[in-house]
Amino acid sequence: METSRIGLLGLAVFLLATALIPQSISAQDHVVRSPDGRVEVRLRFADRIFYSIHYDQKAVVNESTLSLMLSGIPEIGADPKVVASKERKVDQIVTNPVPEKRRLSKDVFIELRLNLKGNSALVWRVYNNGAAYRWETDLPGRVKVSDESLEINLNPSDVVYFPEEDGFYSHNERKYLKIKSAELGEKLASLAALVATESGVKLWISEADLYDYAGMWLKGTNGKGVKAVFPHYPAKEEKTSDRDVKVAERAAFIADTIGRRNFPWRIFGLAARDADLLDNQLVFLLSEDTKEDFSWVSPGKVAWDWWNANNIYGVDFSSGINTATYKYFVDFAAKYGLEYIILDEGWSRTTEDLLAPNPQLNLPELLAYAKSKKVGIILWALWTPLDRDMEKILDTYQKWGVKGIKVDFMQRDDQKMVNFYERTAREAAKRRLLVDFHGAFKPTGMKRKYPNVLT
Repeated sequence: METSRIGLLGLAVFLLATALIPQSISAQDHVVRSPDGRVEVRLRFADRIFYSIHYDQKAVVNESTLSLMLSGIPEIGADPKVVASKERKVDQIVTNPVPEKRRLSKDVFIELRLNLKGNSALVWRVYNNGAAYRWETDLPGRVKVSDESLEINLNPSDVVYFPEEDGFYSHNERKYLKIKSAELGEKLASLAALVATESGVKLWISEADLYDYAGMWLKGTNGKGVKAVFPHYPAKEEKTSDRDVKVAERAAFIADTIGRRNFPWRIFGLAARDADLLDNQLVFLLSEDTKEDFSWVSPGKVAWDWWNANNIYGVDFSSGINTATYKYFVDFAAKYGLEYIILDEGWSRTTEDLLAPNPQLNLPELLAYAKSKKVGIILWALWTPLDRDMEKILDTYQKWGVKGIKVDFMQRDDQKMVNFYERTAREAAKRRLLVDFHGAFKPTGMKRKYPNVLT
């Protein structure tokens, strides 16, 4: 009888173990595969969230961690608890309201949504040519994001094409280093970055749907690969020249934002052939769609006076920033089918008054002449005077018949500057003005929500 009792007890313990352990594993570990099965994201939940990315069963990103830190609440991603999961497949066609290489783009992916304890969610989308994730929170009021953590662990011999930066103040026009992952040290880079992995697969890293948040950068992790870093909110700014406004002091947070929101997508584009990198539309596809009518937007070719410094020869007038020179440019554009010309720096009082043309330039006469030739005029604007009086300036440009603005010298992507970009795009769209951002951070999909942004 005693033996029977022990046997029954052992059986009960065994059944309990087999009931609980597999349930725990299945609830906390997940695999998401692309529609064609070649791209695979593996998620492991332990004391932290671990992820790895594989292509044809070969690791492209080795197991790494990710998390989100909000002030006043536990770190999202530390000691995670999945309360619900849902997978879905999407197969749809996305229409670009402003045709570029194509009007229609295929949007086909498998999505895994993991609702976590604490009113947050981790969402992964896996495509045939990459994968991406983002955080979502459902919290009342406003929150401060103190930091965001993302490791991207690579193999030591993976070659990284790395746009090295000196700091977070940059035109994003850096030379790309070609360097092994093991040799990166703690170098800083803007995005996008490219990795030639040991397996031959190319991995490019970027982000999409960047709104009301700071841009993502990369920093070497002393041989392990790279990690995400972010410019913290500017607590104090300092004007160091007539056009440079640098951050002199930063706050202890990345962003002060609403608690119910989707955060930017972190993108891992994949390509077995280099040529396929050119056709990757993930930034566009992962960005917020527009809700407005942008049928009025007309892309086109543009002649840019800065290239030739307004030097013209064989003419009966003195070339420079004057009416005769710009009429000549209009004639050239009309003759060769260029839809626009840009009047770059010098057409106005650069740092003081964007409504005061150079005395040698009769702007009303030029605008009327360009209109008669069916050539649009785009005006250069330094961002600081535009920021001071944006609505008045854009109202005036619309009244003048200007077709768009070229905004320059921002050189930052902290939350404050990212919000300036959206305000510029939004206010310009209200007045049917095109926007060309120069001295700007990398494209993050803003042109999908605001198709008047053409760069």
